[in-house]
Amino acid sequence: MGREDFSIVYSGSSLQADLLKSLLDDSGIQAVLEDEFLGRMYPYAVPGGVKILVPNDEFDDARKIVEKFLTRPDIRLVE
Repeated sequence: MGREDFSIVYSGSSLQADLLKSLLDDSGIQAVLEDEFLGRMYPYAVPGGVKILVPNDEFDDARKIVEKFLTRPDIRLVE
C-alpha cells in the first residue's frame, strides 16, 4: 500500500497517539504512526503532532473508536 491508500484519523500528542494506536490494533484496524520519533524528541517541530494513519477502507470504523476515546469523561491526559 502506498501513502495515498491511508488517511489521517488522529493528530496530536504522542501519548494519546500511542494509546489510540493500541486501541485500533486491538480492534483489528491496521494503524501506523507518522512523525513518531521526531514528535517525541522535538514536539514543537512537528506541526499537528504525531499522526495516526489507517487504511482508507477502515477509516470510518477507526474514526468511531478515536471519537469515543477522545470524548470519554474519565480520561484526562495532561502534558
